[in-house]
Amino acid sequence: MRVFLAGATGALGSRLVTPLIERGHEVIGTFHTPGKDANLVRLGAQPVRLDLLDTIAVRDAVIAAAPNAIIHQVTALSGAGFGRNLDRTFAPTNQLRTQGTDALLAAAKVAGVTRFVAQSFASQAHRHRGAARVVWTWPRS
Repeated sequence: MRVFLAGATGALGSRLVTPLIERGHEVIGTFHTPGKDANLVRLGAQPVRLDLLDTIAVRDAVIAAAPNAIIHQVTALSGAGFGRNLDRTFAPTNQLRTQGTDALLAAAKVAGVTRFVAQSFASQAHRHRGAARVVWTWPRS
């Protein structure tokens, strides 16, 4: 299976590359920060630099990859400080989990991808709007 792994160099995405490849999947892994592609190549994945908020680039990357599945592990939490203001800390990640997820879902629909997995987060200690995202059953009308 061809797997488009968005966020393949992040805390969780990086831990998925090797198990996916070991199970015989072909991994197309996205990265955002220049220089992060070398590790993906070393692990056997095909790197693609991508800004998840650029809907045209997302569509083009997914169409070019022609994946059977998309796994969304993109966050903006690298180096984030988890203090009293989780809303401010999670704002960039929430944008990736709303607009970025919408871009990936739209690209999946255009490319005929029927499998989609997305990471989410919901804090038990704090109640925030927009921190969690519902994943729809496919096809979405």
